[in-house]
Amino acid sequence: MDRLAAQFRGTQDQIEDVAARIGEVQAGDALARRLATVPGVGAISSRAFAVTTPDVSAFRRGRDYAALFDLTPRSHSSGGKERLGRISKVGNFQLCRLLYPGAMAGSRPLICHASRLIKAAWRVAGT
Repeated sequence: MDRLAAQFRGTQDQIEDVAARIGEVQAGDALARRLATVPGVGAISSRAFAVTTPDVSAFRRGRDYAALFDLTPRSHSSGGKERLGRISKVGNFQLCRLLYPGAMAGSRPLICHASRLIKAAWRVAGT
């Protein structure tokens, strides 16, 4: 039992070291710091989005930025009638995986659509 407890403490120390290094890197990146202000986005998520985000000024709206990660609803429109379906599962799996806990922990509207979270990140990144 003592060996398992020592191994557990060692693993906890390693996790704290990695978390501290991620926090240091995130603190050095202005975009990652701004993204971390979005509710439900932490140091790891903000850093991942900062790395994968091109120049934000290239996007006119938050929806365009969400489309970069395939987080917009699939369109089933015809005859002038717009019908939006579900969000496809084609996008960046790692980023969607980082968004899910944030959306669940965030406010009620963020639970409904993960794309709202990325649109909020776009607004913050653009300022």
